Amino acid sequence: MADSHLDRVREQFTRQADAYAGMAQTRDERALAGIVSLAGAGPGDRVLDVACGPGFLTLAFASRCAEATGVDATESWLDRARAEARRRGLANARFEAGDATALPFADARFDLVSCRAAFHHFPAPERVLAEMKRVAKPGGRLVVADMLGDEDAARAERHDAIERLCDPTHVRALPPSAFAALFAGAGLELLRTVPGTLEYDAEEWIAHGGPAAATAREILRRLEASIEGDTAGLEVRREGGRLHFRHRTALYVLRHRG
Repeated sequence: MADSHLDRVREQFTRQADAYAGMAQTRDERALAGIVSLAGAGPGDRVLDVACGPGFLTLAFASRCAEATGVDATESWLDRARAEARRRGLANARFEAGDATALPFADARFDLVSCRAAFHHFPAPERVLAEMKRVAKPGGRLVVADMLGDEDAARAERHDAIERLCDPTHVRALPPSAFAALFAGAGLELLRTVPGTLEYDAEEWIAHGGPAAATAREILRRLEASIEGDTAGLEVRREGGRLHFRHRTALYVLRHRG
């Protein structure tokens, strides 16, 4: 990634580390185990988790596989992940600093390469996917899981604008067609697509990004304004006097054809 964007990512995620790591969606053990299972991870696999954040998915792989490595650009995340690995007694989990567009690993090193909840932060997702493919063994698997953007351009832009107000490192939530084009362009075989949703209380979600009070009010205003006609594609509604919305998500399991 460009140095300026990478610096913003480090600054944002260092600042929001506590709130993000504490979100139920981030550390949901059942969901993490589901990703590991859907990936087809086995006891002999060496796994790389790209943009691993606090390392919860890396550790879920480590509990099932021979070795799991997490790589992230934010040192505070890596410190947390290493501490959690020690707490759990997972000696086969390790964490390294690195840029997702220039992974610090040799070609064809890993049986499985994953990336969860990060593609919307990448200015050049095709470069990240190319790096994931490079470090995967021929015949190995790649797993990409993220929120989805809307296929309608106007809805997608309203969605992205709200995301950027909460977290300025958000670039674009890719719609399914964009993911399909990425995978085809990388020469990857799509094995499985698993759709899903993530539910949020809007005020709790805003808190994870930590915007200024005036910005938080603007986010709520935009969410409220999108209810009629679902103009941001977020299915915003009021429940118990508070705003709630959902992200549509997808998990893709792919094969490196070699």
